[in-house]
Order: sequence, then structure tokens, then C-alpha cells
Amino acid sequence: MANVKHGINGPPSGKVGTVVFCKWKEINYVRSLPRVNKRRPLSDKEVNNRNKFGLMQQFLSPYKKVIRLGFANYAKNMTAFNAAMSYNLKHAIQQDDDGFHINYDQIAISRGQDAEITGALYQLGEENIHISWELKKPQKLMYEELTNFRTLVLLVPENPINTSKGVLLGNYITDLKESIRVPTPTHSDTYHLYLGFVATDGTNLSMNSCYLGNIKLERK
Repeated sequence: MANVKHGINGPPSGKVGTVVFCKWKEINYVRSLPRVNKRRPLSDKEVNNRNKFGLMQQFLSPYKKVIRLGFANYAKNMTAFNAAMSYNLKHAIQQDDDGFHINYDQIAISRGQDAEITGALYQLGEENIHISWELKKPQKLMYEELTNFRTLVLLVPENPINTSKGVLLGNYITDLKESIRVPTPTHSDTYHLYLGFVATDGTNLSMNSCYLGNIKLERK
């Protein structure tokens, strides 16, 4: 039975026969009841899709704080995490004879407008990783009021036994630099470094993140 909470002209909610009235993110829509045969064996395509989805979900889940900032305004009618899942499933999964793998240099931690930086690089120090960049067009940042963008930095280990490191809303884009602490790995491992920018003026805008490269850290 469907309910009408706001009078005869209001949107219904619930089930009527084979039709379901739903609401998600202030959008009312209607869908039919799915026909599911739980005993039916999965096709190869369905198995592959589940494996891909599971791999990417497992990869991104520890970084939800970063993802929710970096993809907050990327796709309409989608949560930030679902938008990140959708983008990275499309661009950052590769398959070989051994199955599906993360393509680290295609992972995005933020998506939105084109990044306004160039020449981003890092330098590994004793205690910190120092990141620097240049601005493409400094005058454009001032004219379009983009100087309030601040850094998102994520350092991801390939082996999940090691911990990741991150910077949330760190230095401003005009500072041309950022630093992140060097982690102490439980096991020697390869880490992958990402840099993005998010506006702090309430617009939730973000710039496309960039992959800075991989870093080999040895257990001390």
C-alpha cells in the first residue's frame, strides 16, 4: 500500500502492486519491482562486475573523508562516495590473466574543474614529503576568486597492512607547497601520492587531482 503524506496532490510513497514509489535526494521517482531469481547462477559478466565493484569499494573505503571532500560537487543526484566509485571504476581498474587490479596512476581523489597548477612534484625528506607546484595563470585565480582552494593530499600504500597518510584542507593553492609526514611502514612497501584542491567558500567545488608518483619506503 502506498501512502500520500501531503494530500491528494502530494507524491505517494510505498508499493502498489508491482510499482514502487520512491524518493532519493529530494527526487521522487517510480520503479517496478525487480524480478530476481536468487537460485540463478551468475553470468561471467555479472561475476566480473561484482569483482570490480568489490575491489574498488575496498580500495576507496578507508579514504572516505578525502573522497567526500574531493567529489562533493562532482555528480548531481549522487553521493560523493558513489561519484568517486563511478569515476574510478571507469578509469582506474585494469584486468589481466590474474584478475582485476588498481591502476594507481589513474586514481582520482578529487574531480571537478581543470586543475590550475602545473609542474607538481615531490621531494622525500627524513620526516616529511615536500610537495611543490606552480600556478598556470595566477591572474585567473584572482579574477575568478579561486584563491580559496586548499589542498587534499593522500599517500596510499599498496599493502593494506601499512597505514595511509593524508592532509585535509591544508595549505592554499597560492602557497605553492604542502608537506605530509612520512609514515613508518610495518613492511617495506610502495606508496602512491595524490594531490587535489577543494574550495573552502561553501561552494564544494574541487579541482581535478593529479598523481605525483610512487615512493618506495623501507621498514626501519
